[in-house]
Amino acid sequence: MKRLVILLAAAAVLMVACKDKKSTASDIITTDYEAPQPQDPIAMGAKTDRTDVSWVDGQPYTVQVTRSPADSLPMVADVNGQKYIDNVVKVEVLRADNSIFFRRSFTKSSFSEWLDADYRKKGILEGISFQRSEGLTLFFVAWVNYPQSSEDEAVDLQLTVSSLGNVSIQPFTEDDVRDDLKVKDEEEED
Repeated sequence: MKRLVILLAAAAVLMVACKDKKSTASDIITTDYEAPQPQDPIAMGAKTDRTDVSWVDGQPYTVQVTRSPADSLPMVADVNGQKYIDNVVKVEVLRADNSIFFRRSFTKSSFSEWLDADYRKKGILEGISFQRSEGLTLFFVAWVNYPQSSEDEAVDLQLTVSSLGNVSIQPFTEDDVRDDLKVKDEEEED
């Protein structure tokens, strides 16, 4: 019983203490939030990848893929208004004597058929990468992504170049992904 009386007295004291104290504006800590200010337009660095391959009839070829920022293309902006310069990617296939078998430049609009309106407006062509040669076909992966986002958000497309110089672009199928994983597993075993 004595404990109950002490607890009730303590509760009464706390209630009175809380009632007497009034909150003032100086008790509340606030900070002003400033949204990040856009900087000058951001561009990805230029990059060139060269790969030597054995292709048609076992002949040596060099596949060269060059990504360059292109001021001539429309810029894209993120939610904060930060502008980004889109890229142009040049794919070249050179014969052993360095003569050009195939040369073509790609921009985001080259893949617009496979992009939704949001990627067409806010995405950039992040790159094209050579995958493999198989039979009479060279296989590449092209990806359009939002600037400064992870690769998981990208739209990946398969780009192929035939031995006649014909280009085909299509989305990856589940079989393509399985085949690529199988090829990577075999390469890692070597």
